[in-house]
Amino acid sequence: MIWYQYANAESEWSFGADLQLTDQYFPEIYGDDTNDNLLKLELDPLVKWKSGEHWRFYFKPLFVANPDNKSSDEQIFFEPSEAHLKFQKEVLNISVGYNVVTWGVTDGYNPIDVVNRKQIYDPIRSKKLGSPSILISESVGWFDYDFMYIPNSREAIMPGENSRWLPREVFVPQVPGNNIVLLLPANLRYHWGNSQVLDNALDNNFALRLQKTFSIFDLSISGFDGAANYPIIEPQVTGSIVQVSPKTVIQVDRDVRLDMKQHRIRQGGFSLVSRQWDFLFKYATSYTDDYGTYNNLPGWLHEHVLGLEKTFNFNDAMLIAILQYSFLDSQRSNDSNISITEIFRRAWMAGGRLTWKEVWNISVLGLYDTIHYSHFLEITVGRRLFDAWNVSLTADFIAGSSENPLGLYSKNDSYLLAVSRSF
Repeated sequence: MIWYQYANAESEWSFGADLQLTDQYFPEIYGDDTNDNLLKLELDPLVKWKSGEHWRFYFKPLFVANPDNKSSDEQIFFEPSEAHLKFQKEVLNISVGYNVVTWGVTDGYNPIDVVNRKQIYDPIRSKKLGSPSILISESVGWFDYDFMYIPNSREAIMPGENSRWLPREVFVPQVPGNNIVLLLPANLRYHWGNSQVLDNALDNNFALRLQKTFSIFDLSISGFDGAANYPIIEPQVTGSIVQVSPKTVIQVDRDVRLDMKQHRIRQGGFSLVSRQWDFLFKYATSYTDDYGTYNNLPGWLHEHVLGLEKTFNFNDAMLIAILQYSFLDSQRSNDSNISITEIFRRAWMAGGRLTWKEVWNISVLGLYDTIHYSHFLEITVGRRLFDAWNVSLTADFIAGSSENPLGLYSKNDSYLLAVSRSF
């Protein structure tokens, strides 16, 4: 990013921006009303201001134009992201406005990073939403802490009704004892319905993190009380009874209404990072539970992620390689194939990023779900041009049965060309 600065005796302003044009192509048609090509323009301006030693202002919004998207909600997107006024003095920082935090140490799947909601038009490339909040960070004695208060939390922004990421093939398991079987049409058509807030989930959210370094160990303990990252989604269907005995069989209509329930969770988290024998060891764990009387609450969830990272240096290149394993236990065995968490119940992730001559970048990321035997592979090749320009090509491949949470998106293989410029 190229900076333009203006300063006087009392204050200093800085301006910059990143501009990116992307074209994403999906080779396989998926539904009557979804896109097989998405052309997007993204603008990320950045404004900084400082006055004296103590006052700072930071503004980094995001503008996205995607005019050909068949989901009208996704055609224009504006997000304030980070827009806050900060007071800093020695070891104390107080930030008021829209704040984004990233807690936790693992890559790809981070069970502790639950404070900010997300825009999930594309689950593979979700974007964090700024939380209107007060954020206090301070070093006191032998530890550091971060405290965040969110008076009214935002809701996650879900995919549009014509999005490829709302599955058109949904496996609906038969619930034991109810003797009902649902026959689904070839292509479902979704409509967002009611959104209900349970137990004041969006009000008065709190988050606290304590950090301490002991020799070769970096430790953190965190807690969160507030809205869950993703709402409970309840499909409401209509149909015609085609059989009543020995089981009731219903032919479901094509139009499906999706109702949302915002619910509240409490989470405790712990992370550890240690550098030994030229390796970086990472471990993160969290225990999440919800509260309330609603019947369809997901219940408790215990998550663990183990990671190993190694850096290799060559003459003109550097490679960062990672290996990670996640294992989850939950109160309920979730058979839903629209549950993102289910992908990581027992999963391996491996990848690497190679930088050559500070000009070329090649990254590879793979995920294997050992329960459902599905997998995901992402390959990116990038090149920096004339200092301020970057060109990259990314290929995503998803494989697996449509009856599991990752394989359900196997028709969403894609190729993405991105051209970006910094100002």
